[in-house]
Amino acid sequence: MIYTLTPNPSIDRSLTLPEIRFNTVLRSQQVRLDWGGKGFNVSRALTQFGVESTAMAWVGGGTGKMLADGLQRLGIATDFVWVEEETRTNTMIIEEQGDWHIKVNEPGPLISQQDVEQLISKAESYVKKGDLWVLSGSLPPDVPVDFYAQLTTLLKSRGAKVYLDSNGDPLRLGCQAGPYLVKPNAFEASHIVGFTIDDQEDAKRAALPFLRMGVEFFGLTMGSAGLLLATQREMVFASPPRMGVHNAAGSGDTVMAAIIYAQMQGMSLVEVARWAVATGAASVETQGVNEFRVDRVQELLVDVESKVINVM
Repeated sequence: MIYTLTPNPSIDRSLTLPEIRFNTVLRSQQVRLDWGGKGFNVSRALTQFGVESTAMAWVGGGTGKMLADGLQRLGIATDFVWVEEETRTNTMIIEEQGDWHIKVNEPGPLISQQDVEQLISKAESYVKKGDLWVLSGSLPPDVPVDFYAQLTTLLKSRGAKVYLDSNGDPLRLGCQAGPYLVKPNAFEASHIVGFTIDDQEDAKRAALPFLRMGVEFFGLTMGSAGLLLATQREMVFASPPRMGVHNAAGSGDTVMAAIIYAQMQGMSLVEVARWAVATGAASVETQGVNEFRVDRVQELLVDVESKVINVM
């Protein structure tokens, strides 16, 4: 069974404008609401591959109700812990003809210790050997910074695989607990390794500290530059074809879902990297979040470039 955990979900509100300008009134041509949060995005992308998952989260208020209803309409099973404060709304402003966008994320609701314990208790009651758990996104205010580390330790002790995608101290501490896979982006990883990640050599160098922390499988997304996948034995870098970007929101989560799907199909590391990059590319060329067609992924696959990198 696959579970996705989104500690800090949101309604993702996308506004499309002809042009982004500052210090003036802008009028949106299109408004779109998506049921957001990184773990939710992974669940939505998995459904595109025909893979079921259960989405877990802290949610609250009318926004939380919208999330629950929206995911239900998408056919995604949910099990939420309901909290007192309102689930956040994140806003994306997209320039219609250009490559510019602005994203503003709210901090999220306050989560009590009782809420934390209730979510951990749910996870403990569900987890079984062979399960796959995706722990993804930022932590809401007042949630312990080692929350992911605690949960990773618990899930691993029951024989589950943990896939982690976060940032800052929650990511660093979570990695020390030895998840199966971590997949930060270049900006997030740079805060862990202490240097800017601009190219393939930087990406290769960044992988090593994560692998030394006990991570079995390291993924690093670098936007249009591509994706690095690494294990102790091999590294692969894959680059997407040149194409227009309509909405990059959630593309890293789409890549995570594609990695999971490709691994479930028994693909090699090179094949996993190519499939993940093609899926990410198919996702960003649409206006919605995590919207792609599998046949489009297969079309783009032939234009994905990949190479094996010497680990030494």
